[in-house]
Amino acid sequence: MAEEKSVAIIGCGLVGQSWAIVFSTAKFHVRIFDTLPGKLSDGMVSIQKKMEDLEEKGCLRGTISAAEALKFVKATDAIEQCVSGASYVQECVFEDFNLKRSVFEEAEKYVSKDAILASSTGNIFPSRLSEGMKLKDRIIVSHPLNPPHLVPLVEIISAPWTDPTVVAGARTILNDAGQVPIVAKKETAGFIICRIQHTITAECFKLIRDDVISVSDLDKLMPHGLGLRYAFLGALETSYLNANGMKHFCSMYGEPLYELQKQSGPPIRLEGEPLERIQEELEQQIPLDKIEERREWRDQKLAELFKLKNKTTN
Repeated sequence: MAEEKSVAIIGCGLVGQSWAIVFSTAKFHVRIFDTLPGKLSDGMVSIQKKMEDLEEKGCLRGTISAAEALKFVKATDAIEQCVSGASYVQECVFEDFNLKRSVFEEAEKYVSKDAILASSTGNIFPSRLSEGMKLKDRIIVSHPLNPPHLVPLVEIISAPWTDPTVVAGARTILNDAGQVPIVAKKETAGFIICRIQHTITAECFKLIRDDVISVSDLDKLMPHGLGLRYAFLGALETSYLNANGMKHFCSMYGEPLYELQKQSGPPIRLEGEPLERIQEELEQQIPLDKIEERREWRDQKLAELFKLKNKTTN
């Protein structure tokens, strides 16, 4: 029988560390495992540092201190020790099908039969991950935006044979941990997050390919424009408010939007001259040896925004 509020995390990289912060600050008992002992020990140090930094900035989630939250996290030496008794297992290994599949095959040997097994994958269908598994009806995808301890949305995707109580249970657990879960009704390429996000990326490539705008100016669009609205409003609500309802919006902009989609052209591969131009201009702004500093800056800004949003009311 699974233990209440007991979470297992497999993989102690950046995503696994972030999930550990999510659950421990919500007072879930977390056991974390990695096949590389050095990665596990370094990850535990990183988890502590991140929580202490967030606490210093007043951005730590939950109602407990970083020191208290850290007591809820335990490093384990074996996958059996990690997953035994866990009510929820979050797999966070590299984005490789064979590796993820092997992790689930090993985990199902020891996990409680009523546990939920979730993958952080952003592109592998749960039906493919779980096909032929003994606990295939208990396996789902819980794909976060990175880093999940600062960006709370998580998309839940199930296979056609997933037990509906698993999806409901995952939604409850993630809600209790302070995340914002959304549920896809069916498997679809790119799931929900990447389907929207990568569409934006592809359109950016087309604008650069067609020499419509510079890379630096294009990247002002989100932080100084659309992103400000989307930080508090959904894309559909944004359109709804830009007119007198959605039907009014579509009556005014439906035809131009249709023509725009046609003019945008067929899908393109993210390669060639546009890629070279984007890489060169971004690398001038953020040299590759400075990319970790920029990630830290990003996380700091996300923490400040998270703190602000938690003060607002719906």
